[in-house]
Amino acid sequence: EVVNVGQALEFEMVKPKANLAWPNTLNIKLSAGGESEEVVLSLKGGEGDDAQVRTYSGVPSKAFAGVVRAELQGQASNRILLLASTDGENGPVLVTEEAAKTAQVKTSAEGSSSAGAQVLIAAPEDEPALSANEPIYFLLGSSHERGADARFQISFKYRPFEPLGSVSKAYPFLSNLYFAYTQNTVWDLGGESSPFRDTSYKPSLYYRWVGQGRGLWPDEWRGGLEHESNGQGGVESRSLNIAFIRPSWHWDTANGRRLTFYPKIYQYLDKDDNRDIQRYRGYVDWQLRYGRDDGLMLMGLYRQGTGGYATGQLDLSYPLSDRVLSRMGTFVHLQLFSGYGETLVDYNRERDTQLRLGISVTR
Repeated sequence: EVVNVGQALEFEMVKPKANLAWPNTLNIKLSAGGESEEVVLSLKGGEGDDAQVRTYSGVPSKAFAGVVRAELQGQASNRILLLASTDGENGPVLVTEEAAKTAQVKTSAEGSSSAGAQVLIAAPEDEPALSANEPIYFLLGSSHERGADARFQISFKYRPFEPLGSVSKAYPFLSNLYFAYTQNTVWDLGGESSPFRDTSYKPSLYYRWVGQGRGLWPDEWRGGLEHESNGQGGVESRSLNIAFIRPSWHWDTANGRRLTFYPKIYQYLDKDDNRDIQRYRGYVDWQLRYGRDDGLMLMGLYRQGTGGYATGQLDLSYPLSDRVLSRMGTFVHLQLFSGYGETLVDYNRERDTQLRLGISVTR
């Protein structure tokens, strides 16, 4: 899902009846992942000024990964989303705000067939109100200490205020507010009656905004509050509340891969059930992600506690099937965990290094 540097994009424009002549150039703004660029589109030869549809072409100088939003500058028009394909035979897929009934709207990569373009009905925003937050997976493994076990996680985020809704129009800052929920469970398949060893429940409320993306400045920010609990009582009760901020930096490569560095920096607001957790977890989750959405993806997590205790996790995944939705599908998923706090009840206990294999639906 990359619009490559130097890849020419063609758009067929429909001229409003009030316009007497076609302009020689039009400016279109491309935006994705905190990056944006205005591309100059030049009028191509062919039909005269009396034609209803004319073709314009331009070449981006930046590489955009994922969903790319495009909108004309200085002209009234629909905004469109480009789900840029890496398959040179199909070209990018065009998603329009409304199905074009009176005119054909299409886009194609130079040198590829525009017959692969599809027209779908979609909202003009970059993501739906309900979407994946952290990876969703189910993994199986075993160890000398516990025998067979499984680990699974569900996670989503919800944007309560639609960016084009009446509330966000009156108070635009509310469109960047999110509620998120993540649940992670370790299942002791080798134990008597196969109990859940422990489950962490993490609801959070955070604000997300785009950064400057220049120099050392992040491309994106998240900041908010998060609660984590294992839902137990008595001596096995574990819970904590944190305030966090998570800057993100993105670097795109010419081969379509993206490197993202997104450390989660937090301060404990309440940790009565585990007063020394900072000795094992520290105050930062150092996180990296590298790969491409339609290929191999590597994710890494590292924690360094103030007491010298370290934890690391590596996740490697590869798609097994075509995507049903952007960044959704089925992936073979390999996970390696070593260190402390795989479950909240074991925050100060080191378990065997654990290797698990399974599937994920988001990553």
